[in-house]
Amino acid sequence: MPVRPSAVALAKGPGCFLGSGSVRIMIDALNRTRRTMAPLLAAGLVATTTAQETAPSEFRERADGIFQAEAGKPLKRAAKKPPLGKDRGNYTRAYSFSIVQFAARCFFLDEMLDEANAALAENARHYLDNPKDIVDRDSFHWHADIVMRLIDMYGTHGSSHPGRLTSETEELCLKPIWIYVEKSAKYNKPDHATTGTWHFHSTENHHAMDFSAHWHFAKLAKDRPDYRDRTLDGGVTLKDHYRAWSDYIIVYCRERAKKGINIEIMCPGYNSVWLKGFYNFRDFGEPEVRRSVDMLLDLYWASWSQEQLNGVEGGGKTRIRGVNGFSASRHGIPTLAWLYFGIGQKPTIIQGEINAILSNYEPPAVVAEIAHSARMHGPYEVRQRAQGLGEQGVGDAILNEGSKPNRFRTEGGGIVRYSYCDPAFTIGTLMTEARPVSDWVAISAQSRWQGVIFPDNPHARIVPVVRPAGKARDVLNGHWSVQSKGCLITQKLKGNKSGGPMIVWMPEKGMAAPVREDDLVFVETEGAYALIRVAGSDFTVSDQPVTNPSKEGSTRVAPPGRLILPKSDTAPVIVEVMAKSRVKDFADFKKRAKACELKMDGSVLSYRSLYGDVLTLDTRYKKTPTINGEPVDYAPPAVFESPFLNSDYDSGVVTIRSGDEAKVLDFN
Repeated sequence: MPVRPSAVALAKGPGCFLGSGSVRIMIDALNRTRRTMAPLLAAGLVATTTAQETAPSEFRERADGIFQAEAGKPLKRAAKKPPLGKDRGNYTRAYSFSIVQFAARCFFLDEMLDEANAALAENARHYLDNPKDIVDRDSFHWHADIVMRLIDMYGTHGSSHPGRLTSETEELCLKPIWIYVEKSAKYNKPDHATTGTWHFHSTENHHAMDFSAHWHFAKLAKDRPDYRDRTLDGGVTLKDHYRAWSDYIIVYCRERAKKGINIEIMCPGYNSVWLKGFYNFRDFGEPEVRRSVDMLLDLYWASWSQEQLNGVEGGGKTRIRGVNGFSASRHGIPTLAWLYFGIGQKPTIIQGEINAILSNYEPPAVVAEIAHSARMHGPYEVRQRAQGLGEQGVGDAILNEGSKPNRFRTEGGGIVRYSYCDPAFTIGTLMTEARPVSDWVAISAQSRWQGVIFPDNPHARIVPVVRPAGKARDVLNGHWSVQSKGCLITQKLKGNKSGGPMIVWMPEKGMAAPVREDDLVFVETEGAYALIRVAGSDFTVSDQPVTNPSKEGSTRVAPPGRLILPKSDTAPVIVEVMAKSRVKDFADFKKRAKACELKMDGSVLSYRSLYGDVLTLDTRYKKTPTINGEPVDYAPPAVFESPFLNSDYDSGVVTIRSGDEAKVLDFN
């Protein structure tokens, strides 16, 4: 089970683990550490430890192994790619990630330091020679926070091994970051007093990467002779900029605890990008910043842990774009989950996860316990509130002249995220009202995912989804739904944007082939049975490929799968799943499923599920769905509600619990 890092490790600074992964402790160093850490221990910011607890944690061993596996290998540069659009900079994200990953490994292992410094200098010169690339939303700020972590750990005044990153490299690396911050400061302001942190440009992950760059650059440069007298938009000094963003970060964390963690909900790629700068806030910030971010990380990982199966995230999601929802992600959050908990598949690619690998943050024991044993407690329900309603901003990039921010409306209802978690599956959706697309900020309505995942295979799943029409890459506001326990009813919304056909998708591998019996389709997995039913419409079962155009112009193809294609794409689709342990056998499951009552009362579909619940859905979108006669409450009193994670909406006090162990996060 993961444990907090030792005080010895923390004494040398965040991310330092005394050499290339080994821990060498001397008694006098331990005594010095205890004196050094006394103020932090008194403040409750660092866990106490003893000499017997100083062995590397499993996380540390796995994280160190990522670098050690590459020891001695030369830099392998990723290619610089042409611009993704007219009047844009070159697409250099992968190139820069390859540079900073190489440098991080060299500094950590104390090898090829000249080559590492040369690589970082090369990267910085590229941007100075190509200034349009600095302000391109898909390139520069994706890696800038990692560069600044390396400076904070290995630069002239590094907290880990000062001097491995030379003063000349440090000076050069800061130059393009200054250009970025100076330009971006005109548009992105740390104005939490009027926005509550819920008004921001571009998407959630881009916004976080942007203010990560602002905060960290101001921290590093505010006292340097070559920067301390420079000012930003409105005459703001870097010292004031650093203080303002530090205050903003504290409020930002508190607001996510009060009103919902993410808008890009449970999206493995975008969530990891959103989080990566927070590891820097947590490791290098002032005490209250550290405390707030440490709690937010605990909250995120507790939320993720209770719904995952073998490292695959479950439940309703947003921004699962193109064909990505038809297979398990192999990077981002799944990578960090493997590092923290040893679950899922070992990562083969490391990019934006470097900050987490170099950080000494680990989820607390109570969260690790949830990740490893939540399903042992039997089926349970998860309810969460999330934000999404508001006014759509104008301008796609953070650095657009004349752009306007997204403005989220956090009062009232919005999204109820519901999941039913059984040892044999997780089924979940985002329950929303049947609103027009204009009521939602696009990143909330974009490519919403719902369906079932199974533990037998990381790619085993049942996905009812509205596919994009024509050459569109995404659907906005594609469906609405109602769910109770293992029964989900969903329908395509007429108020969508770019919506094509409603389909139900299943993979060829990881679960048995679907079997049609009259108007029902049955599916068997190792631990569960499922049925799919289309209400009021005939359908076909097909194995035609599912494709989606990418923004680079290529076509991305889903893994081989099987599709249920309703003839009427506004016909409601019912998906039910039940653990094998609850029925005698497959024949018994089929018998029960065929006995489930489905009827229409005017436009209202009523269905009695395998679990005995009665769910209704108005096929004309007029009435609120009901569960056992009660309308769905889109503004429930709790922001987090499950056996493991609980908090009242807008309270800022969250309890994480597993068995007798609990941790209270007080963001106030």
